Amino acid sequence: MTSRSSAPDAAAAASSDHHAAAAAVSLDHHNAAAAAFHDLFSRLSACGATPGGGVTRLCGTPEDGAARAILADFLREAGATLRTDAVGNQFGLFRLAGAADAPVVMLGSHLDSQPRAGRFDGTYGVAAAAAIGAALMRARREGAAFDADLCAVNWTNEEGARFRPSLLGSGVYAGHHDAETALGCRDDAGVALGEALAAIRALGSDAAPPLPACYLELHVEQGTILEEAGARIGLVTRNWGAAKIEVVFTGEQAHTGPTRMGRRRDALYAAALLIAALRTVAEAWPDRVHTSVGRILVAPNSANVVPAETVLSVEVRADDDGLLSEATAWAERAIAAAAGEARVGVALRSRSRRPVRPLPAEVCDLAEACAEAESLHALRMDTVAGHDALSLLGLCPTGLIFVPSRDGIAHDEAEFTADADLEAGLRVALRAATRLCRAGGSPVRALHDAADPSRGATR
Repeated sequence: MTSRSSAPDAAAAASSDHHAAAAAVSLDHHNAAAAAFHDLFSRLSACGATPGGGVTRLCGTPEDGAARAILADFLREAGATLRTDAVGNQFGLFRLAGAADAPVVMLGSHLDSQPRAGRFDGTYGVAAAAAIGAALMRARREGAAFDADLCAVNWTNEEGARFRPSLLGSGVYAGHHDAETALGCRDDAGVALGEALAAIRALGSDAAPPLPACYLELHVEQGTILEEAGARIGLVTRNWGAAKIEVVFTGEQAHTGPTRMGRRRDALYAAALLIAALRTVAEAWPDRVHTSVGRILVAPNSANVVPAETVLSVEVRADDDGLLSEATAWAERAIAAAAGEARVGVALRSRSRRPVRPLPAEVCDLAEACAEAESLHALRMDTVAGHDALSLLGLCPTGLIFVPSRDGIAHDEAEFTADADLEAGLRVALRAATRLCRAGGSPVRALHDAADPSRGATR
């Protein structure tokens, strides 16, 4: 039978033990995580490095394979169990909790890039996730207690630069695409994603981890909002909507010399008309609608031949679903009008739409508390760009944390984020991951722990 005085003593001892376990994730572990991050980030940045200081590391290329191998070695050496699923998603599972059925906290991003892109987009989040996993594994070996595991992930083909659509690996994991369809996606040379991944030994057969209790992604902003506000941390509260359309104009091949202008059915002329018209769509709603044509294929693409076919990748992005629908309808009218003016055929080969959606407030609140604990100015904001985190929205609590991008430059070799800002984001993510892994992955519990000094601190 328990005495009256023993229960408070036991509670005090439990609190003391918990505090000691939490304190085991210390400043030393943060410093180790920062050092590991910079080393891994540097090695990854060498894969596909360009003369201009950026990277070209398209999905399924040898450069992608080299980066994947470096990440795999790091994860294994840090004590993670590596899994690679059917579409090449890499998962490094750090067994922190000790129970086979422990919930999972997942952090990550992607290693593939755009052509002649920056070093930071995607790679920052992957290297940070791996370094955080290594730090927490070290803390566990030294006595820290956790009740959730941590998984660092590299998602396949986030960018969609070589294989379309974008967000492909995370989309398969989330159930938005099936693996067979994804592996059958072909690049402009006719190579299938499955063939490309097999060539770099990146196809796996492992089962992916179950859906996480919480997913966090650390990313550079790719805009100027944080820089202009003087904020160090961005807390994403919702995403802009996006409509993507692949347009095919079909004209008639002819000689550019003797063929009279009035007889021409120029598919490239139709493309030019559409590109100009799309700019007027965005100008109708300044700073609320963005439009672009980022990719054009021209056939036969010869200087002396009137183009018979053009294929264009059209994007419309907006900060409101109703506005997205209105702007997309305007864009579709522009497509039809361009075809009519150029007297060519037109087809919409593919269409997709991503609605405006909020990110869970509880994850944003936790990240904000962690930023405050680090004395960092945080700003709540939208994301206009798409990220893998958006694939998991609605399936688990999902958070997206930004750090500043100098001059907002992205998808360009000049993309840059200062080391101090990279480390600031790393500190916030480490603190949040620690709280989550001590709270069964629950952001609500983790936030409560962060507000209760008796629960300890992460450093």
